Amino acid sequence: MLGPLRENSPGRIGPYGIRARLGAGGMGEVFLGIRDGDGAPVAVKTVRRDVAQDPGFRSRFRREITVARSVTGPHLALLLDGDADAEVPWLATGYVAGPTLSAAVRRAGAMDEAEVRMLGAGLARALAAVHAAGIVHRDVKPGNVMLAAGGPRLIDFGIARDTGATPLTTTGRMVGSPAFMSPEHVAGSGRVVAASDVFCLASVLCFAATGRDPFGDGPLAAVLYRVKCVEADLGEVPEALRTVLEDCLAADPAARPTAEELARRLAPGAAGRWPESVGQHIAEYERELARVMALNGPLLPGYTPTEVTPQNPASLHQLPTQGTDFIPGLHVAPTQGPGLAQPPRRSRRTLAAALAALVVLGAATGGLLVWRNNHTTPEEASRGGSSPAAPRIMAGVDENGGPDASGTIPYGRDVRPTGWKKSWQGKLSGRPIGCSAGRDVVVCRKTDGTYEALSAADGHRMWTLDTGQKSRSAGWGPRGQFFMPAGATRPTVYDDIVLLAAGDRLQSLDARTGKVRWETRSGGAHDLDSAPVVVDGLVFAATTAAPEGAALAAYDLATGALTWQKELAPQNISNAQKSNFWPVATDGTVLYAVGEDAPKAFRPKDGTVLGTADGEAVQGTGDRTNSGCGSLRVRGSFAFCTTYVTNDDPSGFGDDMVLLRFAAGTLRGQGHVSVDSSLVAGATLTALDDRVVTLRRGDEYVESVPDEIVVVGIAGGRPLGRYPIGGNAAAGMSNPVSDPLIVADTVVWADSTTLYTVPIRPDGTLGPLTRTRIPGAPGPSRTPTYDRVTDGVMLDKELLDPQVLPVGGVVHVVYGDGTVVSLPLPE
Repeated sequence: MLGPLRENSPGRIGPYGIRARLGAGGMGEVFLGIRDGDGAPVAVKTVRRDVAQDPGFRSRFRREITVARSVTGPHLALLLDGDADAEVPWLATGYVAGPTLSAAVRRAGAMDEAEVRMLGAGLARALAAVHAAGIVHRDVKPGNVMLAAGGPRLIDFGIARDTGATPLTTTGRMVGSPAFMSPEHVAGSGRVVAASDVFCLASVLCFAATGRDPFGDGPLAAVLYRVKCVEADLGEVPEALRTVLEDCLAADPAARPTAEELARRLAPGAAGRWPESVGQHIAEYERELARVMALNGPLLPGYTPTEVTPQNPASLHQLPTQGTDFIPGLHVAPTQGPGLAQPPRRSRRTLAAALAALVVLGAATGGLLVWRNNHTTPEEASRGGSSPAAPRIMAGVDENGGPDASGTIPYGRDVRPTGWKKSWQGKLSGRPIGCSAGRDVVVCRKTDGTYEALSAADGHRMWTLDTGQKSRSAGWGPRGQFFMPAGATRPTVYDDIVLLAAGDRLQSLDARTGKVRWETRSGGAHDLDSAPVVVDGLVFAATTAAPEGAALAAYDLATGALTWQKELAPQNISNAQKSNFWPVATDGTVLYAVGEDAPKAFRPKDGTVLGTADGEAVQGTGDRTNSGCGSLRVRGSFAFCTTYVTNDDPSGFGDDMVLLRFAAGTLRGQGHVSVDSSLVAGATLTALDDRVVTLRRGDEYVESVPDEIVVVGIAGGRPLGRYPIGGNAAAGMSNPVSDPLIVADTVVWADSTTLYTVPIRPDGTLGPLTRTRIPGAPGPSRTPTYDRVTDGVMLDKELLDPQVLPVGGVVHVVYGDGTVVSLPLPE
């Protein structure tokens, strides 16, 4: 909602006095302004200086202003003014005091038919006015629909163009938001016509009626394929309304009704006002605006117009400090990572699932990762703890760190794999997509579903495991369906064993020989992150080969005997509800797994549910929505997860990260971790300790998001260090980069030539960046090109990022071509 101005915020923009900050995105910032003379509130959108320096930008922005000025009509947030030639270009529109449709559905649930008809009729009239001016909006989506007391308002003509002009997107980039595109968007921006807006509006109304994106979630290519083939899920839309929307979703643009015709068809049976819950939501915005206007000056740091109290807790959509032009809710874009289940419905109930990561680790795992006879932790060992025995590595390290998935490995530099004496180079026989390292082995799953283990001491091949199902490569089909040969999971190393599931069998293998110690019936991988978890003498896995009907099962670590199981997901779930229904983390006393409704905490010995990370936990409103978490990571007393909100980048693909915090064990909501709003666009959390958070940023669909690794102070959320990544590659080549992890108070990551380390000082500041050449590293590789929309995502054709596996004072780097290099952690 309305936020305080910053030290560098402008006091005036054109004829408007600036009162508060509305949000920020990939293109710039948005402010609440007061117009000179009549004091009317406006939304003033500014453009970042570096964006404005683009030679062609100002002409495009000037066209945007001209286009928007030509549109008048009902249910529109009209353009009032703008200046493309100012030092900082800007434009002003009428301020709409109300939530986006995304935020309203997120809080109150899907709308009833009469309310959807009211919404649709108003938006169709707005589109009719846009089209009458010869304009195509091209980005009709829930985030561009505001709900005001007087009805809906269509906003953001930032990517509109007049029908007689050449496309403004000369780079060939698609313009629009994936799940709310039309087939013409997918075919190319030059083919988008007025009928495309009608198609997109029908998708928005389906979202309002069901709480779900009509073309589902999953990898971008899968969503675009379903849009291209018009495979919309209208099953939960009321029958009479469904007939209207089906006509709008016709594959042939000429067969769709015009916006004016659509308005007439939706008007019968439309409600006369918003439901009470939405009206209350709008009233909050109106009261907040009134408080700011009454200040007679700008909203400054240290004061917010809607103070959060036990009687007025912050709702989930209020948590981000950034947003779109008019502050979006938590409608999650369909192409980001793991699992936001549908919002609740008032009358009918209604994943993002492709290659994304989540959050954080716990100091409590010291006794889980390195055991002695008296369970002395690695920190105690490095200080000369009471036990004379050498540290013994128990739990292995994978791309998420240790068993608590925090990305922080609590091993000191004195801990090394057994027999490791010097750097070595090894080679896997295939392409790895998920590895784990322990004291004896580095073991990897490959794209064909087989496994291979190298010696952690010198890199020689120790054993291989053929799962017998190598017919095709792992990846996602064009409709978003995940495929892994044999359902092979990522391996888990624990003590002297390797645990994995493949071919519907959970297996315990001898780490040195690969011989099966025991096996039992179990499930298979639901996505790339599926892996067994070990805690308290038990190993935990899912029971099904697919997310439908998944249950969490506990098996005796020594024998494989089943001890208990609990349902995680029902048999009948939609594609949007599917997630990684496997255990995801443990702090050594509590097990965490993802359920259909939300992540849950379990007591390992008997499966008692100790807590759920649902919307009530986060919001404190009694609204038991999903928190948006697709996974959890644990650090000390807290569990963390990331969720995402769409931002105002005009590409329509921009996402901002929000880091939610819960109490470990109970998963009661503890608010969120502040991260500077300039860093959250295109960000993924990779690791967290008690002092810092490491982020990886970059978005191939949003040019304004830089490819970089950022280390952020956990106390204030400000950047401590920013490190560009992916450079030093010739045209047509790429330099893939690993996610950074934290080990021995050092941030560690690697690219195709170099290991990078940054020390974390005791006071939380950073030391200098050190670059260490990796002997035998493969160097930059040719950037792959193939038709992902038609073929889906095939991991044997992708350029895979390397993985760093720090085991104390040794770092194993596993490259996508199968090269493995092991070297000491630099001082």
